[in-house]
Amino acid sequence: MTTTEVPLSQILPLTAGVSPEGHLTLAGCDAVDLARDFGTPLYVFDEETLRGQCRAFLDAFRSRYPETSVAYAAKAYLGRAIAAIIAQEGMDLDVVSGGELAIAMSVNFPPERIHFHGNNKSEEELREALDYGIGRVIIDNFHEMRLLNGIAQNKRIRQKALIRLSPGIDPHTHQKTTTGTLDNKFGIPMLVPSLPSPAHARTGVHTDARPYGRPDGRPYGRERGWG
Repeated sequence: MTTTEVPLSQILPLTAGVSPEGHLTLAGCDAVDLARDFGTPLYVFDEETLRGQCRAFLDAFRSRYPETSVAYAAKAYLGRAIAAIIAQEGMDLDVVSGGELAIAMSVNFPPERIHFHGNNKSEEELREALDYGIGRVIIDNFHEMRLLNGIAQNKRIRQKALIRLSPGIDPHTHQKTTTGTLDNKFGIPMLVPSLPSPAHARTGVHTDARPYGRPDGRPYGRERGWG
């Protein structure tokens, strides 16, 4: 088996290789054999690559800002094995549903490193999150703020939270993926005259304006008057 001159090696997992038969291999496993054994479509995750990426992100941020936390977005994919790897590598975890939270709980993911996102959290999901002691709830709207207040009050706790704000930034990407404008379904517009604070939560702010396809950050400065 050889691992040299693998086509598209820059986008394949670190353990990718080519078998004597010319088949793609991953961590020594023949992709053709995997497809025969498990059927297709088949998603294969390479542990060495995942761990390497976790460490690369953490090292890159913490070399400059030691107190930085880096989170894996569970919506990309979350299974028990992936959740365990993310926990072991010291990453935080962003979840957006009770199901993702349940997977994290099943591997004893450190609750203080879990952040609960999403714009349609149910009262039951919020209660389960607080019962587990998660690190932060990202509040997406006033309805959720009221729900969180009530649950925290009944539990007699002050839950850490972030209020997601829509900053009014248009990164000029595809309209279906834009999240930072004032008229999108995520977050509370920053232009709200008086932004209430949850009475039973310790709060900060969270914003999201994704520059899909943009190699630079120039739209941000122009939109907010920074340059």
